[in-house]
Amino acid sequence: MTRLWIILAVSLAIAVIIDFRDKNFASAGSKKKDVFFTFLLCVILSFFCGLRTWGNDTGTYRDIYVYLTPDLSGFFAGEMPDFADGIGLSFVNSLLKTFQLTFQDTLIVYAFATIFPYVYFVRRYSVSMVFGVFLMFTTGFYTFTLAAIKQCMATALCLLAVDALLHKKRIRYLLFLVMALLFHPYSIVYLLAPVMMFKPWTKRTFIYMAIFVAIGFLLEELLGVVLDITDMMGADYDESSFVGEGVNIFRVFVAFVPLLLATVGGSKTFEYSTKTDNLMFNLAMLNALLMFVGLFGTANYFARLANYFLPGQIIAIPFLLRRWRPEVRRILVIACIVGYLGYFIYENAIIRPFDYGYSQMNFFDYIDSII
Repeated sequence: MTRLWIILAVSLAIAVIIDFRDKNFASAGSKKKDVFFTFLLCVILSFFCGLRTWGNDTGTYRDIYVYLTPDLSGFFAGEMPDFADGIGLSFVNSLLKTFQLTFQDTLIVYAFATIFPYVYFVRRYSVSMVFGVFLMFTTGFYTFTLAAIKQCMATALCLLAVDALLHKKRIRYLLFLVMALLFHPYSIVYLLAPVMMFKPWTKRTFIYMAIFVAIGFLLEELLGVVLDITDMMGADYDESSFVGEGVNIFRVFVAFVPLLLATVGGSKTFEYSTKTDNLMFNLAMLNALLMFVGLFGTANYFARLANYFLPGQIIAIPFLLRRWRPEVRRILVIACIVGYLGYFIYENAIIRPFDYGYSQMNFFDYIDSII
């Protein structure tokens, strides 16, 4: 796990510089924001992700690209992949193979295409870049990019869709969402975004909670409906896909942190909240509620579905902490740092040891291979 600690420390150091430069610009009366160090952070995180040679799903993606992916002429001449299999990924793979890129090159391309929207989103909407970067790592939002290319690409496009929606660019929002669907069909959940800008901790909040609690307890009875929905999206799931070992209770507790912070403050927490604040909290709420349902189903499905809404948690927590008095806020910040670091260690050193079976290419070796 040493490499994760190093990349976390480097990223936090750069985030501190970004926040410092932003404050200097603001104190000088300028609306300018740091660009150079933000770009540097994106590049470092992208290379750390893209230089992996083994770990999690990397081997599967390598086999698909090396042995099963044709060039563009073969892509259009052959049988089109199923929608649920990620036709967008198949097309991009064929495009990259037409340009004779190696598999390592494709990982770099996907890493940049994923990390830049991730960092941009946190940069734009988090009230603290340092805390935002810290949560990117400790919640697993960043480390998930080292595994699931299809879902992470879809999530990156969904974040761009949300950004367009918040700027009232509805056509652009729909275009990004359609592109995300081509990579992973479950990104359709972001169709909820336009109706999730309501003020939290009102009647609608409790209606959502009641619905998901009911789904959790009645999941076995609702499996037929769930299977029908996944069939409509082209996914080949059976009943066994949704029944098995549920989400770890520790992960569920972590997902509920934004709701716990808001519970104490109640509706006053959102007295002066904007639509952006509301949306981020409500996305975090959906992340937690899907994790709750996962207690009664299978972690592989519901936890991955919940990950689509994980960015909401990263943005919502710093916002919620700023709603407390300074003396209380300090205690809560320390508690969050300790708790999330504990979760980070638990996930990457105990449950799934990061260093086990994971390897990376040296950056200079990669540059040398290009030359």
